[in-house]
Amino acid sequence: MRRRWALLPVPLAVLAGCLGAPEAGPDGGPVDDDRPLVVVSGADLTSREGEGVRQALIDEWNADDGNRPARLVELPRTEDGQRSELIAALQSGSADFDVVNLDTTWVPEFAEAGLIRPLDDALLEAGFLAQAAEAGRWRGRAYAVPFNTDVGLLYYREDLLAALGGNPEDLPAGGTLGALIDDWPAGQEHPLYITQLRPYEGLTVNTLEALWSVGVELVDERGRYRGTEAELRRGLAELLRIADGAKLSERARDADETVALREFTGDGGGDGPSGVVLMRNWPFAYPQLDATLPAETGFGVLRLPGAAALGGQSLAVSADSARAADAERLIRFLTAEPGSQRRLLEAGFAPALREAYGVGEPDCAAAPRVVRRTEAERVPEGAVRGLPPGYPEFLWCALQEARARPASPYYPAFSRELRQEVAQLLAGGGSLEGTAERLHQSLALALEGRLPP
Repeated sequence: MRRRWALLPVPLAVLAGCLGAPEAGPDGGPVDDDRPLVVVSGADLTSREGEGVRQALIDEWNADDGNRPARLVELPRTEDGQRSELIAALQSGSADFDVVNLDTTWVPEFAEAGLIRPLDDALLEAGFLAQAAEAGRWRGRAYAVPFNTDVGLLYYREDLLAALGGNPEDLPAGGTLGALIDDWPAGQEHPLYITQLRPYEGLTVNTLEALWSVGVELVDERGRYRGTEAELRRGLAELLRIADGAKLSERARDADETVALREFTGDGGGDGPSGVVLMRNWPFAYPQLDATLPAETGFGVLRLPGAAALGGQSLAVSADSARAADAERLIRFLTAEPGSQRRLLEAGFAPALREAYGVGEPDCAAAPRVVRRTEAERVPEGAVRGLPPGYPEFLWCALQEARARPASPYYPAFSRELRQEVAQLLAGGGSLEGTAERLHQSLALALEGRLPP
């Protein structure tokens, strides 16, 4: 017999107060008191209203009475709030968490601090994107399994692009984003470009993409600082080209992913002309745009010119979990089952499991460069629900080229220093030379663990 458990998302603070700290067993470890598994995750950006795909997958797990039930806890929407609240709860033992859904950049920090436990290496052998699987390792051991991954993409509005006398074929496959923006005229009715330049992780990602695109590497493979002031000046100059005030949307400097999406569609609520020609965003934006833009408004997506950052989340087991074996079974269900990962693709996530894409080993040199919105009735049978033909192959190939952010337990401090200085530069509060000089000093200190996290 199968039964369905009606377990809804619970706020983190409420759950912590209800569960309290786990009791200690005879060996000093926590006692398994038959509670459901507790899965802690960030908010689901693919869900416009109602239940998201992560909750739907937990419901599917709970429908089998052979599984220990699980409940989903969603963290605040702010990236920094998620990390700090989760660290506080795990360090204090104030809540009995089992599975934690971590941003890939958090894995070294959480592993080094002993907040998550090592996992069976076999959990990383399911055919994941190589960079995503590697992000789950720290000091040679497996600590987290990729759940979904992410990559920066470039979206365009066909109507606004045509108004500039352009078409998607004019958007180059190579070069850098700065060069692309330079090639288009300023002073147009609609802003040319919007991205995420608010001082949070989105600004760090945009900055790293600009630096990487002109060959600037700030961190080596061991997580040590290796930049120079000259390289920083060159990389920041590329970022300033991208953030050209004559072409950038006014909202970009205050934008996160959802604000950028609203501005791109013309739903930003401003007084000026609605809509932006180009937008850098993540894969979740594609189904959101398809659901938001009128049927007659065409749009498409292509790989980001230059370097694109790898994003995503990975699942780990709390070091204090008394239900680690069941937690690993749930992780395997969510990450290594093609059906579960396919559900993520249909919802707008980029799955980490190659099998979910149904594309075998695609020839990425011949894969679609641009994917356009397709009318639902013309989508052939067997295609991914809600996504046009060619999109899975396009997305998998974009992921193959994505760049992982630095792997270091001190990454949060590195990211904070980078975005704080860059935010001041973009606001006109400093010179390129002064910003490069200060960053050259502070980034080295951050990656040595000599600055607050």
